Amino acid sequence: MLDGAPTMDSIFLPLKMITRQGSNPLHRSMRAFLAKVNELLGSRKNLPEQAATLRDEQFALRIRAMRWVLAEGIDLREQVDELEARMQRSEADDEHGVLLANMRFALHAQQEMLGSLKKAGADLNEVDAAPLEQLGDLQFSQFESALLVGVPNQEAAQVLLGWLHASMDMEVAMLMADAVLDKEVRITSVRMAALNRYLVNATQTYAGSARLLGVVRAPESAATLAAEPLPAAWTKSQQRMADLGLGDWLRL
Repeated sequence: MLDGAPTMDSIFLPLKMITRQGSNPLHRSMRAFLAKVNELLGSRKNLPEQAATLRDEQFALRIRAMRWVLAEGIDLREQVDELEARMQRSEADDEHGVLLANMRFALHAQQEMLGSLKKAGADLNEVDAAPLEQLGDLQFSQFESALLVGVPNQEAAQVLLGWLHASMDMEVAMLMADAVLDKEVRITSVRMAALNRYLVNATQTYAGSARLLGVVRAPESAATLAAEPLPAAWTKSQQRMADLGLGDWLRL
């Protein structure tokens, strides 16, 4: 996505810009989902717990978005470039400085993932749409069950699920952060702190799971870009599993 190719974990934020135009079939569905995300942000509800209740809708919308982007041959680079330029222009904003830093951390994690996939020979500009057609009628809970059954090693399956959950949380958190920057939703300093924790924890779990699976082999210093310490869950397991590749995990 950040180089023009669509990826599952970074498609909503640039699509948010496109759907404002109302000229595509995702317009109503995206607006409905964004309304729920903004409502949650403006409430006092627990962000991780309540965002998880949106996953069936989020997953279905992800699949539809991917299919549409691929079918139309849409290059989302312009929206992503605009987003990054906007962050750079806002760097001096003391009010949102920490939030912007954490948004850049999330973008860095996604870029790192794409870079690793490209080094491994994956051509992200020629994604096969056939698997997306098969996923179109699945609820997220069904997809979770299929993953648990399809991956023989259950510890590996749990890491994969954690990675997927984190990518969905990161996506929602980035939409929330964008709503704050756009002044679509005004929140208190307490809620801002909760949003920063949500975004950082999701991004670190996403990046940490990628390292555990061997998809990304980046310097550990990259994690210091975040405003929070690394989650203990993946740090504890990292020493034992970090050298295993994704193929090794799936065969075990």
